[in-house]
Amino acid sequence: MYPHRYFLLFISWLSFLSALAQPVPPLERIISVDIRSERLGNILNAISREGRFNFSYSPTVVNENSTVTLRVSNAPVREALNQLFRGTVTYKSRGNHVILLRAELPDEADIPKNFYLDGYIIDSETGQKLTQASIYEKTTLASAISNPYGYYRIKLPTALPALRLEVRKQNYFGETVTISSRQSHSLNIRLAPAPVGSELRPLPIRKSTDTSRIQPAITVQPVQPVLVASADTTKPSTRINWERQKEEFKEWVLTTKQEIHDANLAGDTLHRDVQVSLLPFIGTNGKLSARVINRLSFNILAGYSLGVTGLELGGVLNGVRGNVSGIQISGFGNVVGDEVTGLQLAGAANVVLGDVKGIQLAGNTNFVRGNMDGLQLAGLTNITLGSMDRSLQAAGLLNMTLGDMTGLQAAGYLNIAGQQFRGVQVAGVGNVVSRDATGLQVSGALNVAARQLDGWQISGFINSAKRITRGHQIGLFNFAGYSEKMPIGLFSWVQQNGYRRLEFTTDEVNLANITFKTGHRAFYNIFTMGSPLNRVGVNRIDRPAWSFGYGLGTAVNLRRGWMMNVDAVGNYLLPDNWSYFDEGSSLLRINMGIEKKLTPHLALAIGPSVNWFMSGNEARTPATRANIPLVSYRYNTDGFASSAWVGFHAGIRFCSR
Repeated sequence: MYPHRYFLLFISWLSFLSALAQPVPPLERIISVDIRSERLGNILNAISREGRFNFSYSPTVVNENSTVTLRVSNAPVREALNQLFRGTVTYKSRGNHVILLRAELPDEADIPKNFYLDGYIIDSETGQKLTQASIYEKTTLASAISNPYGYYRIKLPTALPALRLEVRKQNYFGETVTISSRQSHSLNIRLAPAPVGSELRPLPIRKSTDTSRIQPAITVQPVQPVLVASADTTKPSTRINWERQKEEFKEWVLTTKQEIHDANLAGDTLHRDVQVSLLPFIGTNGKLSARVINRLSFNILAGYSLGVTGLELGGVLNGVRGNVSGIQISGFGNVVGDEVTGLQLAGAANVVLGDVKGIQLAGNTNFVRGNMDGLQLAGLTNITLGSMDRSLQAAGLLNMTLGDMTGLQAAGYLNIAGQQFRGVQVAGVGNVVSRDATGLQVSGALNVAARQLDGWQISGFINSAKRITRGHQIGLFNFAGYSEKMPIGLFSWVQQNGYRRLEFTTDEVNLANITFKTGHRAFYNIFTMGSPLNRVGVNRIDRPAWSFGYGLGTAVNLRRGWMMNVDAVGNYLLPDNWSYFDEGSSLLRINMGIEKKLTPHLALAIGPSVNWFMSGNEARTPATRANIPLVSYRYNTDGFASSAWVGFHAGIRFCSR
């Protein structure tokens, strides 16, 4: 281990020892006292000795000479004081002291707006105090969480006609307690543990009544399931990854208390027509925002909820863990943990971890983890990890869909489709489809269909497809594994059924020519060079002349090893003195040839040609061994010379199949 790791381990160990050394607060210390008909002062002394702390109070608050009885066994000091004073005194701890204060009792004519309910959440079987239990009221969304000693305190309104306290804890049956009294008092709530394996069965919510003030019978009645088993047909690896991403999303936006509520209230869904928040933990939904579905949601800076069914407006960020059905508008971003149906509008980014049916508009990025059916429009990037059906992606930089897509992709730089694509791709630089493409690809530089292309590829530089069944490739360079239609470009290569010829020929101008033809039989490219191989002597550079040419051609299969070609080739004839390259001449040849295969890869070819010579430097017609003049040599006053004749060519060809 490295030294810094030892240091971190040492700090962690000190923190652990410090946590163990933290004393239990005086009000939570466990005592047992059984004293009957004794002075109150003596009973308080017995409690302080048993709990090893000191009381602090005024004689005007506590009448030490009053006679009382106290019988508690293994109970917190708080419960003992509740029995002694029954709401007439309040208490709080400071260090190792408990301070007793007079409770402010409301005037009988003045009904308070709120009251406090406190007590302990207890395991009904073991009597153990339960920490991190959720206590809340559905109408006002007032909530609390039991502390490490199982104690809770919650502020409740007195005006509600029906007041029910909901208590939830993971792996325990839920409890609904009807509160009859509207005065501050203590109430211990017992939760029954769920049987082992109950996560596979519905758990009922138990109903009971607060008996602190009135004594009706307690009833237990199953009402609704908290945890319900459902058939999940998602692939295990996909489901695990998906759940992990949802948990990471939840941890990113939730506070600690919200996470506790969210875990405990897994089976509870709350609804609100309107909510207003400043931050995810500061708003009308309070700490329960992760379990609330809102119809209208207004977030001054940022908000977080379980769902939205109408409209959500956010100054900076809107966060929704579940579904959105309606409109989301945010100054910076919208983040949704599940599905969206409707419109998302964000200054920077829209992020959806489920499916989208509707429209996403963002100044920077739209991201959909699931499937998309609608419109994505972004200033920079659109990314959909699922499929897109009848959809449009338009971005200034990049569009990417990893699943199948049907629709239109338009990007300033690059479009990517990860699976099947049907529609139109238009990009400033490139379009890429990793499987079959049906439709049209148009780009400034690159089009790629990794498998079958049933349509057109048009680019300013390169087109590539594995198999072309319909349509054409138009670009400077075209590559295909198989093509039923001819590609059109400066250079085309078709691997499986393409037309390729390497020729060694002679003609009336050049004694030797080497020519390469590539493309499709219906339309191919021709690259050639040749030389008469004679040397120029008097007053000239003593070396042979050369010519270079490029052309296009087509071939007709005559069956039984015979084929006919028609080629048009433009040649540039270098001048005798290569120092003046621009003084060369041009020769246009139209060749018609008959090919006879000797073997599958070897053939002979011969045929006539029509030639038109042009020169702008008073150059003479190149020497020919045999020709039939069509237009004799002419020279006009502008310095332009031309002539035409019928020639021949013959040679041997190395062929593709």
